[in-house]
Amino acid sequence: MPPRAQLCSPPTPWRCAQALCCASAFSLAAASGPWGEGEGDGCVAAWALSFAFTLLLLLAHLAGRPPPRRDLPLALALACAVACAAATVLWPLGQLRDQPDGRRRHLRAAATAASALAAVCYGAEVAATRGRPGETVPYLATPPGLLKVAQCVTAAVLVGVAAALGAAGGPAGWRWCLGIYGAGMAAALLAVLVCGGILGVPGGCGGWDAVWARRVLVGYAALGVLAYGAATVLWPLEAFDEGRGGRARRPHGCGAHCPWDRAVLVALGTALNLLLYLGDLAQAGRVVLLRV
Repeated sequence: MPPRAQLCSPPTPWRCAQALCCASAFSLAAASGPWGEGEGDGCVAAWALSFAFTLLLLLAHLAGRPPPRRDLPLALALACAVACAAATVLWPLGQLRDQPDGRRRHLRAAATAASALAAVCYGAEVAATRGRPGETVPYLATPPGLLKVAQCVTAAVLVGVAAALGAAGGPAGWRWCLGIYGAGMAAALLAVLVCGGILGVPGGCGGWDAVWARRVLVGYAALGVLAYGAATVLWPLEAFDEGRGGRARRPHGCGAHCPWDRAVLVALGTALNLLLYLGDLAQAGRVVLLRV
């Protein structure tokens, strides 16, 4: 096993590329002029926060005070990767589509490209520094830990897009889905904080040897599968079933802020999080079967 200093040493070239891409994305977006509220604000906030967190890690490294644990910057890199990937989809959908050719369109297209590069750079850091089979690493550097981080950030994106669509005042199925997304985000965040040892639990989830504690993680993943399985059915049923007032096809002439497009994105994001919970359940179930 490599020395701990090597495990904690941050991949500085990747961090520099991440900070540069995020700074370019929100600078180009700002230079393009006013953007649409809601989605546009969320995309710019994702780039700005990713830049700020990455810059703090770089400054800490330059000051000779790197994070004491390998999994904390790794979890942050995964969260930024998911956030930038979501912004790469949402930004051109609402801010680039239907824009006439000219300076504003070119700047917003460049911001989209910078966001995509940022997501790739963050993903490369995760791939390069995550835990390997047989390697002893903190919990959030393991596949179950990384899955919980991805679940949390994906749920946050779903909450934002669904709320912007008016899910809170929409059909009953949409209100149930919004509740699932919000509860899932809170549960995943709590799991990350507890399992990562951030709340002061000794050793986090990785330090639990009791059978009941491992079963708690299985129960968490199983509930997530059930909840997102229901949402995967309920959301499209209300959005695309014409018998329930939905639309099976995109309305003709629907512009850049077409609600139908956002309904499709929420349906896809819900299915993605269902897959993440299924993977988490498989990982947690394997541990219980091997150790019980």
